[in-house]
This record gives sequence, structure tokens and C-alpha cells, in this order.
Amino acid sequence: MNRLRLKSEYRNALRLPIGLALYKPPREAAETIREMVEALKPQLVVSVGDFVTTNLLFSGLRPAVAIVDLKSRRREYNVDCAELFRGYTVLRCKNEPGTLSQEAIGVVEGAVKEAVRGRNVVIIAEGEEDLLALPAIAAAPTGSFIIYGLWLGAAVAVISHPRIADAVERFIRIAFEPVL
Repeated sequence: MNRLRLKSEYRNALRLPIGLALYKPPREAAETIREMVEALKPQLVVSVGDFVTTNLLFSGLRPAVAIVDLKSRRREYNVDCAELFRGYTVLRCKNEPGTLSQEAIGVVEGAVKEAVRGRNVVIIAEGEEDLLALPAIAAAPTGSFIIYGLWLGAAVAVISHPRIADAVERFIRIAFEPVL
């Protein structure tokens, strides 16, 4: 099994936020998240998505792990990665839209381990990064923040916890099927 594909009957489930949804203009949401991070001091901050990540960076918050695909809403997202991710270790993976590749899951898990050791990591996914929020939530240490964008315009902050990780892993087992 090299890839898991999201079953069509579970697509709508992922339109609901897993954590705290901030329905604010992007810069305001990023500022609120930065203030939450300053107050709660999570072990790690993981961002998923180009738009969310760049707004966090512009607010002064540098995620320990950033997962991007250099697109926003499936269109090219023009950012100066060299400048934004200065000092980050760059990892790459392939992850087709609507899937979770074993390669991408492994890269996310490895990036989280590197971040725990103090290294900032950016993952550039060839294909699509959206679903990589799931393995990021499952892999992040307890108390970490995983921030991702919801297509309706919210930034979602998930605070990792073993029960949340277990629920996400169960969801992956139920809602995804192997691609043969």
C-alpha cells in the first residue's frame, strides 16, 4: 500500500474544523494565533497550507514545521520560498490530491521529529498538502498547535493530545482506502 485515497462519502466530514476555527480576515487570524502561541507556549507549531503559513510568517510566527505545495486553491501561489523559509531544512514528498501517500506520511513524521530536536523544517508536497494535516495532528507532541486553513475562509488551530491523535488515526483507517 503506497497511497490511501479519501472515500467520497467522507469528503464532507473534512469540511468541518477539527479544532478552534477562527473566521477572521487572514492577517487577524494569524495575529490571534500568534497571541495564543505566546500565551500557551506549545512545544511545536505546525502549519499546513501556503496561505496559512505565509500569514503566520508575516505575523512574526515561524512554525517549526511548515507543509506547503506552492499552490492556493489549486492555483500557483507565488511566494519567495528562499526568503520566507530561510533557516529551514527543506524536505520534499509526493502526495496526489485526495490521498495520503506513505512517503508523505513518513516525511511529516520525520519533520516533526526533527522539529522536536530544534530544527525548523518546511515540507514541499508535489501534488497537494491539505490532507497532510491529519498525519501532522497524529504525529505532533502533546500540546503542540497544528494550524491549517479551512476552505470556507477559517484558520483552524488544533491542540494536539493523545485522544485527538487516536481519533485522527481512527478516521484515517475508516475514511481512507488503499489505492491499488
